[in-house]
Amino acid sequence: MDLKELAQKISEYVEKEQNNIVEFLKDFIAIESVTYNEGQAVKFLAHKMQEFGYDEVRIDPVGNVLGRIGSGKTVLLYDAHIDTVEPGDPADWGFNPLEAQVKDGLVHGRGAVDDKGCLAGITYAGKAIKELGLEGDFTLWVSGSISEEDVEGSCVQAMMEENKDINPDFILVAEPSNMNLIRGHKGRALIKITVPGKAAHASAAWRGENALIKALPIIEGIDKHNDFVEDPFLGKGTIEVTKVDCKTPSLNTIPGEVTVICDRRISCGETIQDLLDEVGTYVSKVPGAKAEIDTEKVTTYTGYEITCVDYFPSWVMPEDHKVIVSGKEAYELVFNKEPVVTKWDFCTNATHLCGRTGIPSVGFGPGDSSLCHSTEDKVPIQELIDAVKFYALFPFTITKN
Repeated sequence: MDLKELAQKISEYVEKEQNNIVEFLKDFIAIESVTYNEGQAVKFLAHKMQEFGYDEVRIDPVGNVLGRIGSGKTVLLYDAHIDTVEPGDPADWGFNPLEAQVKDGLVHGRGAVDDKGCLAGITYAGKAIKELGLEGDFTLWVSGSISEEDVEGSCVQAMMEENKDINPDFILVAEPSNMNLIRGHKGRALIKITVPGKAAHASAAWRGENALIKALPIIEGIDKHNDFVEDPFLGKGTIEVTKVDCKTPSLNTIPGEVTVICDRRISCGETIQDLLDEVGTYVSKVPGAKAEIDTEKVTTYTGYEITCVDYFPSWVMPEDHKVIVSGKEAYELVFNKEPVVTKWDFCTNATHLCGRTGIPSVGFGPGDSSLCHSTEDKVPIQELIDAVKFYALFPFTITKN
């Protein structure tokens, strides 16, 4: 069977499964899975993978769920995250966001677009491959990863460390992309600047040293900073002051210490030292002030502890790389037109899966990413169905040579 016939066979099967795919997504949305509370959703997905005939299903010590299709030479990993942000107030939605609404060709509810629609899509693609008896010379791992919304890349990094037998040759990151192919996105870092002072009662401020006033030149310098190297694809990086914490025992005490948090978007692969040198231009002018990359300690729902340095690198794949060319071929076979190849404006698990590891990766998913985290969290049903077709065909285009 040639690829065109294969694409047609997959398409016919997936179209017939539309109602089942929608019901699967609705059931998935109904299970609350806010970051660090994904356990029930993980069990649900593991059960579905078993029901769909996956050759192997495992929940690793971190809490990620992984399902395997086939045992061929080329190893692919499809990843989408299972956690969501808080559902929010039903009054703001007009309905309970955990009871997904189907209307006007859309599935609407918390996680529909970010990222349970994509995760349902890649999971159902595995079912399509199994039920159609289409397993080729590849091993496909489907990952429902956790805690992406808080520490993107960290739990998939732990997943790869805990599952050393999984060594992907290629990775597909499933996040909403408006059905475009994605070949990169900026990274990010959280920079923490500590400015010392001396606390004193506001009525006798002269006895102390106001750390907030000392911090103002640093904040102003960072706010005006625009000297970034420009990547021809990703563009320039950015830096923004996002939070200022004052260490003070009362509202009538000048702060004895101030912490300034900056969000730094990384375009050209700058190292941690590059970022610290950049803000050092301003920090060095204030005696005693210091800058560092923030570090978080998180505990997943299984009790697994991760120390996460808040530095998540950018990634870019050349448009002529096999992983992108194969994605374009699968897209053209499914949709009979050329795809738009572009970038994401936000961070994903690809910061580790490609940015750190260098494993060739591509991104693709149904839905509009601008609706993520909002009360308009929804995914078009036809895009979801079409994405399943793409996900099911992609292993064959990338292994044809």
